Amino acid sequence: MKLIETTQLKQLWRRVRAAVLDPHRWRQAFTHNLSLKALSLALAFGLWSFVNFGERDSEETFKVPLELRNIPAALMMTSPRVDFIDVRVVGPKTLLGRIDRNRQSIALDLSGVRPGPSVFRVAAESLNLPRGVRVVRINPAQLSMELERLSHKSVPVRVRFVGKPGPDLQVVDTKVSPEMVQVSGPASDIDDVHAASTQSIDLSKATAGTLEQELPLENAGDYVSFSANRVAVQVRIDEISITREFKKVPVVVRNAEDESVLNPSTVRVVVKGPKRLVNDLELNHQGAYVDAAGKHPGEHSVRPIVELPE
Repeated sequence: MKLIETTQLKQLWRRVRAAVLDPHRWRQAFTHNLSLKALSLALAFGLWSFVNFGERDSEETFKVPLELRNIPAALMMTSPRVDFIDVRVVGPKTLLGRIDRNRQSIALDLSGVRPGPSVFRVAAESLNLPRGVRVVRINPAQLSMELERLSHKSVPVRVRFVGKPGPDLQVVDTKVSPEMVQVSGPASDIDDVHAASTQSIDLSKATAGTLEQELPLENAGDYVSFSANRVAVQVRIDEISITREFKKVPVVVRNAEDESVLNPSTVRVVVKGPKRLVNDLELNHQGAYVDAAGKHPGEHSVRPIVELPE
């Protein structure tokens, strides 16, 4: 029985040895269904890469908006504001790719804060991150803020002018609507605001008449605001008016049917009007007259007429 088993083992060994050493069999094993074997190998490598590289930790940094919540109504922030926080996270790359950056924010609760400087710690508890992703750095990790009491008061609107009207012109009236505006801001800044100035109006090319414009109010400070951003301005420009006196202006009689005598024969005339016309006015020769048309003989008390430019 043992002889038979030994013989069978020897025959089996010879067949295995012949199969292992047969180059034709090896070549057939590698070339048979080669495309299918290559596809299987690629799928296996891809699965291995996905499992190994996808689970390997990576780091990413992104910006997260900072939300200031519950600021007391009587206070306002006067220090430079920080709008974004840099957050650095670490975790598997597959999980990092699932972070929705548009829905991330860091909230800072300012309820109960008092006027003056304050320091706040920036925490990442409000971030919505997948499990397995952790925050390793926040920059800045704390914020220094200055808050001041909010103040209000009403101030007049002042129209600013640059340049001067042309010769013989002057500003005779200025109207603005609204005439008063409310100014709001930190109490220390509001104390120094006594008027709201408009953007300047250039009068160097203005002509006689009414000038109407809608003007913005000039900025009174980084943290100061007005109840109105723009105002309506109306400026009336007229020629400069002067008064001139003419003494002993001769008076003549017109339309007299008979000889007439005037008493007095001269009058004093005081005229007022645009400077350019009054300066050139001449009344020394027949500048005044009386109309005798329809007058019957006798004495009459009449008012002299002076012919003047329009």
